Amino acid sequence: MVIDDVSRTYPASAGPAAGVFGICAELTAGSFVTLSGPSGSGKSTLLNLVAALDHPTSGRIVVDGRDIAAAPERERAEYRLRLVGCLFQDAPLIGELSVANNVVLPGLLARSDRREARGRAQELLDRVGLSRQSAMFPAQLSVGQRQRAAFARALMNRPRLLLADEPTGNLDRATGRQVMELVAGAQAEGCTVVVVTHDPEIAAAGDQHLRLLDGHLVA
Repeated sequence: MVIDDVSRTYPASAGPAAGVFGICAELTAGSFVTLSGPSGSGKSTLLNLVAALDHPTSGRIVVDGRDIAAAPERERAEYRLRLVGCLFQDAPLIGELSVANNVVLPGLLARSDRREARGRAQELLDRVGLSRQSAMFPAQLSVGQRQRAAFARALMNRPRLLLADEPTGNLDRATGRQVMELVAGAQAEGCTVVVVTHDPEIAAAGDQHLRLLDGHLVA
């Protein structure tokens, strides 16, 4: 992936949204990339741009020779569904669905075979240690369990890119370490991983470390 002179600015009426300005970076396939910086420096904004959840004001985000920033919304939706897995700090699972149904949902949206998708979901729940909780609902899980369930869901469609925004921010140190071990496992299987973090240990562990300050890339 090439991030080519990407900027995202917001009108004054948008409030304190953090913009980014002239970001240039190349993310090597299969690498572990960490993104750090003070609050309000534009980390989440950049992650949303890479995930095609937002459009840049200018610049290109090139994946396999295709500028996803300029692609039609249908192509961007397919990119998000099939190539990208997202793991957010608050692990927003769907409260009305069981853990298993939360995990399998991306596979069903991608029109996978139902039996294969259910098998894949169970395999992922086994991997994250939640097989016994598969019939439970998100409200019945601990914060750490919800984060692990969200991680399983992010991997459902075997994404090539895993984007994690402060995945350990709400967790105790031991549970956070478990989540990062799962993230490392995804990278070992060939997934490119981008982690937004305030933790200096995690930031230093990346193959590539990007640091933002006031929307500008400084390292």
